[in-house]
Amino acid sequence: MQEELADLNKQAIAAAIGHMGKVAWPTLVLTFLVCSLFIPCLVLFAYGYMSVWLATLLIGILTYISYTSLHEAVHGNIGGNKPHLRWLNGLCGYAVAPIIGIAYASHKHEHFTHHRFTNVEDKDPDFRISGMGKGPVRAVLTVLWFFFAQNAFFAKNNWHSAKLKDRVLYVTELCVSLGWRGLIIAIVDRPGISVVVILGYFIGAWCVSYWFAYRPHFPYDNTKRYQNTSSLIMPSWMRPFEWFWLGQNIHSIHHLFPRVPFYRYHALHREIEPILRAHGTPILGIFSRKPIKVPQS
Repeated sequence: MQEELADLNKQAIAAAIGHMGKVAWPTLVLTFLVCSLFIPCLVLFAYGYMSVWLATLLIGILTYISYTSLHEAVHGNIGGNKPHLRWLNGLCGYAVAPIIGIAYASHKHEHFTHHRFTNVEDKDPDFRISGMGKGPVRAVLTVLWFFFAQNAFFAKNNWHSAKLKDRVLYVTELCVSLGWRGLIIAIVDRPGISVVVILGYFIGAWCVSYWFAYRPHFPYDNTKRYQNTSSLIMPSWMRPFEWFWLGQNIHSIHHLFPRVPFYRYHALHREIEPILRAHGTPILGIFSRKPIKVPQS
């Protein structure tokens, strides 16, 4: 049985390689759109062309989407396997970091630790998000603590060993991320600007915490490679929302093959689904969380 699973794993790796290594043009376009829409959204609100609630919603959506660019940059997926284009990862990562409020310099270290120790309570830095489902107050506090821990990871674990350049970048990122929000609130003379900037950010941060971290890893009780993250299958009528989720409902693919870009998750999942099932990957209904059976031919 173990030999059979090992052979299936080799087949999955071979399939995944076919989805890796190219320049991630969709991610570059996504990053450009997020960055080019974020500031105009704030400007339109400031000049009275957009209501406070519409602006808050749009800022929340753009904040959520921005994390995908940061996430892809951390994994080095944007420049592909081309050494001369690795700078694209840093460009995109640093561009969206002030929007999502997570320092790229810190997240590079924190996120790889999460992958190395997924669901290990005392080692996985994302494990704290497991308490998110224990009531609304806990959900809010957990998100706030989660984002604080994301940014503090570098200072806590990497500061003393980091080069001066990396320290400067980290501190600069934190200052820019906090500074632009305070500056906008101070200079925009329109009621509701604090709601747009702060609540809009929290909506996006909550969505990242819930859809990227909490739901795919729940119930946080398995550390095995093929079983520590779920594939959450949506009904066909939820396709528009699935597009907004940007593939993270198929988070099992990301943890198995982090160099596969997000827009290839579904294609690879379809290709290797029998292998996933053989390895015991949780393939669940998004609402019921019950196993999805193999469709009958």
